[in-house]
Order: sequence, then structure tokens, then C-alpha cells
Amino acid sequence: ALDTLAYEQYPLLSEAQIKTLVLDDKWMARLEAALQGELARVSQTLTGRIRELAERYATALPQLTDEVATLAARVEEHLRRMGATWK
Repeated sequence: ALDTLAYEQYPLLSEAQIKTLVLDDKWMARLEAALQGELARVSQTLTGRIRELAERYATALPQLTDEVATLAARVEEHLRRMGATWK
């Protein structure tokens, strides 16, 4: 019943009304939804990458250098106790 009423309106539509229905109501709505989805995906990807980089570079180089020196000294001490020689 509702479909019949809708079909009866088709011949009464002007070209401008048809373009509005097709372009604005259907095509543009789908395009907008697709663009919003793509923007959300790109935004999430960038956010994740920024977090990853922030975690990677959160520790300053001098602090990392100090940690490496401390750990190297511990390794050398363990190797010395085991009787290993090097250098």
C-alpha cells in the first residue's frame, strides 16, 4: 500500500526533485558516512601510532645510557665471577 502511493508520486516529480532525492538524500548521505568512517579509521591509526612513539621515546637518552652502563657493569661482574675473560 505504501509502495503503491510512493510509485504514484514518481511521475509527479520534477527533474530537480529527482536530483535532490538521488544525490542529496542517497548518494551524499552514503558518501558522508563513508568519509566519516575513513576519517575515524585514520584518526584511530594516528592516535595509536602517536601513543606508540610516545612510549618508545618516553625515556631520555642520558637515562638510557646510565641504565646500559649499570647493566653492562653487572654483566661484566657476573662473567668475571664465572671465570670468563675478555678484552
